Amino acid sequence: MTLLRPTATTATTALFTAAFLSAGTGDLLAAAPQDAPVRADLIDYGSGAFPLDVEDRLHAEIARSVLDGIGGYVTLPGIESEGPETPLQLVVELPATTTFTSFAVPPMSRFGCCNGTHIRTVTVEGSASAPDGEYEQLVRFDIEAEVYDADQEFPATATPGVRWLRITLEGRQVPDPDDYRRTTFTDLMGYGEQAPREAESGEFTGIFLTGGGGSGPGGNRIELLQEGALVRGCVQAGGAVRRIEGGIENGILKVLAGDGIPSLYLIDSRGRLLGVEVGRSYGRTVGEPGGDPTDCEPLTSEGENGVGVALDACESAVVYGVNFDVDSDVLRPDSDPALEQILAALEARPDLAVTIEGHTDSDASDAYNLDLSQRRAASVVAWLVERGVDTGRLTPLGVGESQPIADNETAAGKAANRRVEVRPDC
Repeated sequence: MTLLRPTATTATTALFTAAFLSAGTGDLLAAAPQDAPVRADLIDYGSGAFPLDVEDRLHAEIARSVLDGIGGYVTLPGIESEGPETPLQLVVELPATTTFTSFAVPPMSRFGCCNGTHIRTVTVEGSASAPDGEYEQLVRFDIEAEVYDADQEFPATATPGVRWLRITLEGRQVPDPDDYRRTTFTDLMGYGEQAPREAESGEFTGIFLTGGGGSGPGGNRIELLQEGALVRGCVQAGGAVRRIEGGIENGILKVLAGDGIPSLYLIDSRGRLLGVEVGRSYGRTVGEPGGDPTDCEPLTSEGENGVGVALDACESAVVYGVNFDVDSDVLRPDSDPALEQILAALEARPDLAVTIEGHTDSDASDAYNLDLSQRRAASVVAWLVERGVDTGRLTPLGVGESQPIADNETAAGKAANRRVEVRPDC
């Protein structure tokens, strides 16, 4: 997507077109070989893990706490001061076969929510065959009540490759019928190795019903068209239609809204479009395949070039979908649709000079990220020059991790920060 970023002369912000500056398939960490390795939490929306079904508010809160990656606590609705009467279960689908080596929970709080009120026992089971198939226990552990300064981490007792997790929560650290506080849960992290996941050609192309209004012309739906790593389309809700454009990174469609809150989408094993707004609300979207087409201008015409709209407004265009090989400045072929948008915008404005900026997340060292982002920005400039853009109009600039547009505490925030910006000289 292209998000307009304010320059010194204007503060207009708008949302247009998209694709992702990626660390490359399987390179969620983007760590330099000489840097200390950074582990990715593989039970996280930003890593492509989604709840299979959310039955009620209780399960929605469990899903948010387990998958949002923040580590803040949630109060489990309806669970009183002695813990759940029966075990609570949540099934999570992973984007690719995953082998877990350990699981962890964040430090407890000394005050308020989690001092003795936290769920006590966690069991994680995995299945490689189906969400309702045979499960094998990967780990079972009790969470101590007064560990304030470090994660509690537990090695996996079995390490098969799995696609689905069944997470069971039981008990309460300190059950007390006289304690007015409800039972809480913070986060569950999972570490290990995950197979690379590539989105298939046209995987995101389709119409997905999101509930409300039925399947006819007035129903709520999302309609998408995928071209390489670039996806565009429309969201129809309550009779209103708005554009949606984003880029695919490691099989996950990522969209940055005009208010700076990223949304992530994945096609699950049932062919559904699963989405989540990552940030303040973690609101979820489930789109079932089917329904009538929307009245979607981006799918019926070439529409506006979002990069060009940003440049005309003297705004910096944030471009997602420019993908690179792992730990490399080599452009991947699926980047072409996003690069061609930049090219078309510059060809239509032959007198405009721009800076092509490369941005990274905060994994790896400052120096490494600065160097990698500079080399990647230079690769984009070289691609444009090869297609006829005057080199004097283009300045490559590596920014590294110094200008995040989202937090770097979660996988989703890091993904939003990995990007290219096209900044006009005006």
